[in-house]
Amino acid sequence: MTDTLIAFIFVQTELRAGNVATQLARIPEVEELHRVTGEDCYVVRVRVSSTEQLGRLVKEKIERLRSVQSTRTTLVLRTLKEKSAVKTQHSSAASAVR
Repeated sequence: MTDTLIAFIFVQTELRAGNVATQLARIPEVEELHRVTGEDCYVVRVRVSSTEQLGRLVKEKIERLRSVQSTRTTLVLRTLKEKSAVKTQHSSAASAVR
């Protein structure tokens, strides 16, 4: 298995960002995409092969999206715990209603 880097990219968008979430989700390196409250609008978890690839991803794919105003990137040094999503009874019921 080749070494990979994980990073979290915090994205601020314009107030009416349109379909920026859809555009972010389509980027192959994006593993998770979360809409958040606070100063940032989205937190994006990405996996890349190098810091060079991370730089290109941020500059050429994310920051070029029309609605993106700014980004901040945090590189993961070491993962201490990683857990896959666990479905709860509540979330299953909520999705069944939709």
